[in-house]
Amino acid sequence: MAPRSRVLLPVKANAYGCGMETLFPFFREAAVDMLGVANCNEAVQLRVLGWQKPILNLGGFFAQNIADIVARVITPSITDLWQVSALEAAAAGRLIDVHVKLDLGMGRIGIRPEDLPKLLHLLAGAKSLRVTGIFTHFPHAGPQARAKTLAQNENFERHAAAILDALKLERGSVILHAANSYSAAFFPETHHDMIRPGIFFYGYYQSEADRLEFNSRFGLKPSLELVVTPISQRTLRRGDTVSYSGLYTVAEERERIAVLPLGYADGIPRALSNQISFGRYPLRGRVTMDQIMLGNYDGASPVRLLGEGLASLEHWGELSLSFSYEIMSHLGNRLNRVLV
Repeated sequence: MAPRSRVLLPVKANAYGCGMETLFPFFREAAVDMLGVANCNEAVQLRVLGWQKPILNLGGFFAQNIADIVARVITPSITDLWQVSALEAAAAGRLIDVHVKLDLGMGRIGIRPEDLPKLLHLLAGAKSLRVTGIFTHFPHAGPQARAKTLAQNENFERHAAAILDALKLERGSVILHAANSYSAAFFPETHHDMIRPGIFFYGYYQSEADRLEFNSRFGLKPSLELVVTPISQRTLRRGDTVSYSGLYTVAEERERIAVLPLGYADGIPRALSNQISFGRYPLRGRVTMDQIMLGNYDGASPVRLLGEGLASLEHWGELSLSFSYEIMSHLGNRLNRVLV
């Protein structure tokens, strides 16, 4: 999508639920320039696993995280003014690389434009801090958000140029980045020096409508395959009910039911109850904490719940009034993750 830009892969929230430790061999072997995390605990986990390349803490940090930032060589994002003096005081003669996060429309974290003069004054006096990146985040996504996204991008370019000029930084030594998955896909103007493809890297879209509209163009393949071995099976008769509240009643003379040992504690949305089929196996009754029941079971094992050719993760999100990010990040730690 951005052949002249570097790539930061976001691995926050346990690599979007896929498993940071599971995917670590891939990150190490692939030509990944930088990994992005939401907090310092995730960054420490990557260092413990053996990641030697840069790690950008995309979120904010607390004062108690500064010791790890210095010792583990984690690149922090400057999101609040107090962080400059706190990092400077803890540097102890070391040079700390930082990225400046600009809040230009998200209203979440980052330096607001009105606070830039104060930030520049603080950075000018912080001899132990080196600005190696400037970035922002777009609150809108997709082609329908073109005007808003490009306007924010132009604003970002203006503020980034002002920071470079005020701090007398060489343009080639500072990474400008703004593009998430959708802006990387649709707006080349936002690519700058590095892109941050999150959900697209994992092979998914925000919604089922987006998947149906755009996948003929991008050809993303889902990264997850959820495969489960039934823990029990039984034959129920007409009139028998399945799971809490008897949400499903057997209509045929007999129906073979497979019981799978996972439920909403493992990330299967309770809202899918009685609403979805996994290939030829319909979900029968209420999703429970630890088990789900599938109908029309023919003895095949194991059973695939997610993967190519099945109801998409985006469709799961649609049925449960959620979306792909939430479904992925809620996949529980009881699931065994295997890199294929």
